Amino acid sequence: MSGIGPFVQQLAEMANQNPLYVGWYFFSHGLWIIVVIIFAKALYDLWLDGRQGKFYGKWKFVLLAIDVPKNNIQTPRAVESIFAAVMGAQKNPNLVDQYWEGALQESFSFEIVSLEGYVQFLIRCTTGSRDLIEAAIYAQYPDAEITEVEDYTKDFAKLTFPNPEYNLWGTEFVLVKDYPFPIRSYNEYEHTLSGELLDPMAGLMEIMTRFGPGEQLWLQLVVTPMKPGPWGDAAEKIVKKMSGQTYEPPKTFSDQIGGIADVFTNNLDLVLNETIGWSLGGAEAKKDEKKDWNLQKLTPGEKNVLEKIQNKLSKHRFRFKFRMIYLGKNEVFNKGRGISAVIGAIQQYNSSDCNGFKPGKRTKTSVDYFMTAKRLAERQRKILRQYVSRTNFYGEDVGNHLMCQEELATLWHFPVMSVKAATVEKTESKRAAPPARLPYQQRIRAEKKEPAPAETAAGESFQSVAPISPALPRLEESVDYAEPAQPPIIEKTAGKKEETPVKKVAPKLPSVAASSQEEKPSNTDIGEPARKKAAPPSNLPFV
Repeated sequence: MSGIGPFVQQLAEMANQNPLYVGWYFFSHGLWIIVVIIFAKALYDLWLDGRQGKFYGKWKFVLLAIDVPKNNIQTPRAVESIFAAVMGAQKNPNLVDQYWEGALQESFSFEIVSLEGYVQFLIRCTTGSRDLIEAAIYAQYPDAEITEVEDYTKDFAKLTFPNPEYNLWGTEFVLVKDYPFPIRSYNEYEHTLSGELLDPMAGLMEIMTRFGPGEQLWLQLVVTPMKPGPWGDAAEKIVKKMSGQTYEPPKTFSDQIGGIADVFTNNLDLVLNETIGWSLGGAEAKKDEKKDWNLQKLTPGEKNVLEKIQNKLSKHRFRFKFRMIYLGKNEVFNKGRGISAVIGAIQQYNSSDCNGFKPGKRTKTSVDYFMTAKRLAERQRKILRQYVSRTNFYGEDVGNHLMCQEELATLWHFPVMSVKAATVEKTESKRAAPPARLPYQQRIRAEKKEPAPAETAAGESFQSVAPISPALPRLEESVDYAEPAQPPIIEKTAGKKEETPVKKVAPKLPSVAASSQEEKPSNTDIGEPARKKAAPPSNLPFV
């Protein structure tokens, strides 16, 4: 106490001094070291950000449109394999690459867009990862068609708000609970008896086909593969707490020093007690109290939640960004169709006992109270800029944004055959493999259905990129409308009797199938019910 008294008295005297004098006193007595460290850290962060931007600028991106066959019988489990294949792009840079070269982990953007009612599935990746994506898709969907297309956001990337022509509503969806709790998976949509999948994508597809001219809906799932290994302390804490085990947080440096001191004190106490019968005060050994815990004490709901959490933690982990933008002209902008209906379709992935989605507070283009117009315009510009750049960092906090491939496949997968949304782009014919003896360059072009490269004036070849356009019809170029067959012409000559041409007819053998069909009463006699109404063709113009 003799050393603390003068120090407290000195602080009391400084309270009556000039604040500048007090600040200079602390700065001159060692505070300058802390200021220099903070300033150096800020300069290093700015420099590293520039290095990361330079590293990112070396990447070249492609946007791929995927069309699957109309009779798609694959379940979302096939898309789960595609997301698992994305883990092949995960890299572990060393310290020099990470903190000096600015190396970044590559991300993939899985998107579903509705351009005036025309629905398309898209994937954006780097040119170096294109083969990885195409191989993963063709492995599960051999008859799929993959086409490189132009970026549909480039015409709107420089929009400013408030805008006299367009209005925008956007948000970034965040998890309601901690990331170890999973969302409702596609496995929960399977019928328990028949095993038929009630596709959770059906409601969203039906809504996206209802947008008309001047309206667009963009959904984006930016996925970043993470390093294989444990999911983190939060996951371990939740699992042990639910299973009745004691959670011990990871020890810090001070905890390790304290542990060494405790071991030394306990050993010294043991030696003194055995030799001379002395004991150090406060060094009694702590006895662990074992709890009689039985998993049978868990309720069925708690068991189910624990099984879901452990199933999620057994799979690969991905960091994700889930964004939505509804863009439309002012005269057709409809919040009920473009916002409420879409959010309602996304809410089906929510579960009260596990996890779900909600619009993020920082990114949702909705403000209250003061300066609403200015704050709303700023949020609209930010969410549009973040969507166009497909960033995996800016926006909502990324600390809790972790999912496994099963959850990602639930959110983004190709609709199954039972989904009858008319304007979802699908392949109209089966894709055949090129001949095995075809030269390599020609075989690659045949697999991708690319024309031979045209020669420019300089002798360099170029390949055009097909744009995404709601004015479809793709089939008009390949359909050949043949003229109807003309009846045979019979020449007539004067004075001769008209002759009728005779056709050679092969004798018919009696057929059991034919006789059974003749004896079967007609459908009109037995009153057949009306046929099921089919969906309109995908290339039907919007009225």
